[in-house]
Amino acid sequence: MNPPVFLGIDLGTSGMRAVAVGEQGELRAVASHTWTKPQTDPQQWLTSLKQVLRQVKLQLKQERIVALSICATSGTILPVDAKGHPLGAAWLYDDPRSKAQAQQLGISSSWGLSRWLWWAQTASELYEESYLAHPNDFLLHQMGAESHITDHTSALKSGFDLDSYSWPTDWLASHQLTVEKFPKVVPPGTPLGYVSASWELGEAILLVAGLTDGCAGQLATGAIAPGQISTSLGTTLIFKAVSLEKIQTANGSIYSHLHPDRTGWLPGAASSCGGGALNHFFPQADLTALDRAAASLLPTGLTCYPLWQKGERYPVQHDQFAGFLPEEEVEPLRFYAVLLEGVGFVERLGIERLQQLGLPCDGPVHTTGGGCRSPLWLTIRANILNRALVLAKYPQPAVGAAMVAAAGVWQCPVEEAVQKLFQKGEIILPEPERAKRYDGFYQEFLHELEKRQIN
Repeated sequence: MNPPVFLGIDLGTSGMRAVAVGEQGELRAVASHTWTKPQTDPQQWLTSLKQVLRQVKLQLKQERIVALSICATSGTILPVDAKGHPLGAAWLYDDPRSKAQAQQLGISSSWGLSRWLWWAQTASELYEESYLAHPNDFLLHQMGAESHITDHTSALKSGFDLDSYSWPTDWLASHQLTVEKFPKVVPPGTPLGYVSASWELGEAILLVAGLTDGCAGQLATGAIAPGQISTSLGTTLIFKAVSLEKIQTANGSIYSHLHPDRTGWLPGAASSCGGGALNHFFPQADLTALDRAAASLLPTGLTCYPLWQKGERYPVQHDQFAGFLPEEEVEPLRFYAVLLEGVGFVERLGIERLQQLGLPCDGPVHTTGGGCRSPLWLTIRANILNRALVLAKYPQPAVGAAMVAAAGVWQCPVEEAVQKLFQKGEIILPEPERAKRYDGFYQEFLHELEKRQIN
């Protein structure tokens, strides 16, 4: 019998990626298609989807695709007609045209709901015949799934009330928005139909409700059980966790997605601190060479909160906070090492803030992102956190989408599918003596924040 594989598709702003994952979590095929600029044309999405699927088919030999799911950017929406066909280009999460509507609604302008209100107010005739859809809903429908259905992670930034698991009909109506134009909401992993024969992928391929790329990326790190936490260190630093209780802050610096299985919550937050500090202070530098040279300088005994522009979201929330650098003059190589440590201090503070809000996370930290390419930085972070860092072998959001596809065909909770398919990569353990020293420097870091009356 031909071995089954689960297909995950990631629709991003700069391209599309597909992976085929086997029953043991191994990658059987990888394909991608990139664009020269953010793509908002739904027809171009379909063209790219066909291209990556052709690439996947060429790589698969005897394997058979049994299920498929799609993740896409949170906050991006598009208008479709009653049959699910697009009525125009999509509006990306960072589209600036709906700032006034976001203020009317009292939400962030990154929410798709703000652009839906803009559409209703500025294109009333088209609005009357249109329905709200998310990119993954649209693509799944084009492949054969039922139309006008979405998942609850995608629906959050379209205004879906996760607590009541319903659209807030009266509130929407108070803004002249009709609830009938919003999709039916189901949990990620819900079967939605089968791939139509016109796609020539094979027989009886289950289409499964997907999720946002952020949530898919969290699944790919393996952090899916209560108390688990993941961080993603790229240009910025992203925190994601799993909690039985809903964790959020009044200022919006922390908000929670509903767990795919509706058994808990996925609190998340984003810091402006991260690898962008290295690019700012050391542009075009050979960071690998700097790592090698800086290793002997650790720990530096200095502290910093490295930001390269004013404004921080988490774990400090202040639009004028510019971070801080060492007060004494430091030679360049030592300054580089301090920046690495400073990001680690911010990471620890972010995790501790989540703990203070009720998140029980005493175990290892699952981590991903470009910062994980530096062995030195991984060691520094493990020592500052005094926790093991767990890397995923396959950390791509498309892998998280494939895990959701597996849950659909296995008819099991998403958490169970993730635990079956997740493959650990390297594990970095803290060094006890250095962790003890870093704990003292972390207390000095907190003192510096307190001096600025920021923490």
